[in-house]
Amino acid sequence: MKTWLKELERELKKRFYLTEVNDILSYYEEMIQERIDNGEYIGDILSDYDAKEIAKSVTTDVVMKRANDTYRTLVRSSKQLMQFLLTTPLLIPLGFAYVIVIIVFVSLIISLLATVFGLAVGMTVIFINMVQSGLGQNEILGFIGVGLMGFSLSIIILIGLSQATLYIAKKLVYLFSKIAKNKGERR
Repeated sequence: MKTWLKELERELKKRFYLTEVNDILSYYEEMIQERIDNGEYIGDILSDYDAKEIAKSVTTDVVMKRANDTYRTLVRSSKQLMQFLLTTPLLIPLGFAYVIVIIVFVSLIISLLATVFGLAVGMTVIFINMVQSGLGQNEILGFIGVGLMGFSLSIIILIGLSQATLYIAKKLVYLFSKIAKNKGERR
């Protein structure tokens, strides 16, 4: 049993965080021990389980339970879910739909960042032109103040939209994981 658990641990470590690996290992160790206590032979029990298949099949459960509260964990969960969906024959159409949703979200984030960058560059050019135009000091300071307020407002909007995209992406990971799990149980 120890050899099989090491093999399962090795497969799980390729995909999941250490705490998730430990939870899954303890679950299977407990389940195997229960079957041994009920009189089954260890060889018969272990022949029922394939470590690679277990690691793949628990992906949706693990991703749904994961907090996904940072971009790093969200990206990892998205990659794992996408890999699972695109490597499971019955779930490939769902995988393509998920890829399309991810592309839309990444495009949205890139366009938001480009807008803020463009605003900063545009404001810099306007300020340089104002200084060269011979406007008075009060007018220049007034325009700079208005420009900085506009830039600050755009940064606040960018932060709000980035938090909204994190929230929506988190919900999409959960939703697609749940759909994949339900479709996987039906097959």
